[in-house]
Amino acid sequence: MKAIILAALLLALLASACIEDGGAPPAGTTTPGGPISTVGSPPAGSPGATPVCAAGSTQRFLEAQSAASFKVYCPTFLPAGFALEDVRFEQTPQSGTPVPGPGAVIATFRRDSPQASVRLVQGRPALSDITDVRTSSGGQPADTAYDGFEGSLFDKGVLARSPDGFTHIISADGLTADDLQQIAAGMQAVAP
Repeated sequence: MKAIILAALLLALLASACIEDGGAPPAGTTTPGGPISTVGSPPAGSPGATPVCAAGSTQRFLEAQSAASFKVYCPTFLPAGFALEDVRFEQTPQSGTPVPGPGAVIATFRRDSPQASVRLVQGRPALSDITDVRTSSGGQPADTAYDGFEGSLFDKGVLARSPDGFTHIISADGLTADDLQQIAAGMQAVAP
């Protein structure tokens, strides 16, 4: 009797799962159109999905997100040849108080040939980081996309402020303005 009740419960659960999936066959099965993707793995770029961060850095950015109290972004595009050097979260003291501030996530990427580097700082960076990017340009900064909000493109970097009020800096050596725009446009939050 218990076996019949257990079997009935399992069939009811299976039936409700098929209804929720729109009657789709179980994940991994083959249909005339080909294999069906695994349930629960949304495609990259869809809401709620973790983006694939450039240079194999996804896990390191997820670790930084777990330490940060703000939304952390990662580059989904870097020009060819870049390798991850470091991603870290730095807790910074709030000026004039014993309570720590929100800190900053700092990531560095390097390329040997041709030589170039990219440094990302987000959260509450040091004033010198902001000043270095702003003073790198002789003219007026140009607007550039940064995951749905605007950033300012300078000669050696991008400076942006996210909707939640945190600063985002991309500083680079050995890259063109087009490279910087592509990096900025490819920035995505690592967690929803």
